[in-house]
Amino acid sequence: MNTYLKKLSLVLPLAMLSACKNEITPEWETYYSHVYSDESRVEWLSNIAVDSYGDIISGGSTIRTGADREQNVLFVKQNAEGDLVWSRDFDLGEGQYRSDDKVSDLVLDEEGNIYATGVRYIVEDDVQRYGSFLVKIDSAGELIWKTELSDHEDARDIEIHDDKLYVTGFATQVFNLDGELQLFVEHEKAWDIEVDNAGNFHVAGAENVSKYNAAGELNWSVELAADLYHQASLVVLSDGGVVVAHNHQDDTTRVMGIDANGVSLWAKSYSQSRQSNGLPGPALLEADWRDNVVLSLSNDRARRIVKFDDTGRELWQVSSQGILQDLHLGGNGEVYAVGGGVNEKYGSEGELLGTTNATPGTQITTGSIAIDGENMYLGYSAVESGNIQLYLAKYLDR
Repeated sequence: MNTYLKKLSLVLPLAMLSACKNEITPEWETYYSHVYSDESRVEWLSNIAVDSYGDIISGGSTIRTGADREQNVLFVKQNAEGDLVWSRDFDLGEGQYRSDDKVSDLVLDEEGNIYATGVRYIVEDDVQRYGSFLVKIDSAGELIWKTELSDHEDARDIEIHDDKLYVTGFATQVFNLDGELQLFVEHEKAWDIEVDNAGNFHVAGAENVSKYNAAGELNWSVELAADLYHQASLVVLSDGGVVVAHNHQDDTTRVMGIDANGVSLWAKSYSQSRQSNGLPGPALLEADWRDNVVLSLSNDRARRIVKFDDTGRELWQVSSQGILQDLHLGGNGEVYAVGGGVNEKYGSEGELLGTTNATPGTQITTGSIAIDGENMYLGYSAVESGNIQLYLAKYLDR
């Protein structure tokens, strides 16, 4: 296998994200293509994460284009200097049939093992269907085990808590770290799952927000407004209450607060700051240690970020250009907004602290952020040398 990794070293002084409000440059940036010989490939990013050793894991899919098209899951590990440690692709159909595999979400344990869930598009004997999977990859890039979650439904989100894996989508399934099923809970299709310290888990989809106890018994379920998209974002507050956000088919984003007993407390609706005929970016939520909640909504033309307290009272909002695909809160309430190749950092009061240079050729449906101390990593799929490759950049965040 002949993999291609291009690293761009910048001669400028090291950039610090909070240094000023002007556009800034990264400490380094890399492009990676999982090519064999002179074939054509597309590398599609789903998520990035930093392990306990400071290495960066990118997960997604690698697509060989042309008459012999093939799409496999892809994992790439790079060190803190951007150098390639290893890369692995896996054909989960093992050549028995056509299987287009892609990662939806991934998490890491303390030993650097990777757990990823995702979706499979399967064609077997001219019959087409969707499926979903869960895999474990060790810190050396070896496939330890794989599990088929379903041969006809998808899986969207994974969380790790107390050495258990919580995977949601068409149902919620709980596994130990050896891949052994511990719990199976049927429910309406969900997009996001959050687990609290007691092992209770909350799931949100287009129809309901529901809370289950650690044994999988339903505590409560709240029916949502009609005409919501399946994509949902959910946060659990320190008092056990939750906040959930969705995009609505009328081009607004709906956000709702629910108390620990499943009683709806408040609801708000936000419109895009600029109208567009393109698909919206995901509705994203994050909560800080004070239970203040940050919401982002966007489309291909503009983004809006709103902060409110746990009662739904708006504290501030800002808007700017471009779509958002990821949102992260720092320890002091800083807001990191990632998407469209243009990334921003705001202070806890909504003041703009810094923006990055636009990444050329960015694919706007990708974008992920991972922070490790003062090191901040941004990942995309972006065009380089005429092909879509994995892009990773490091910034200093001070």
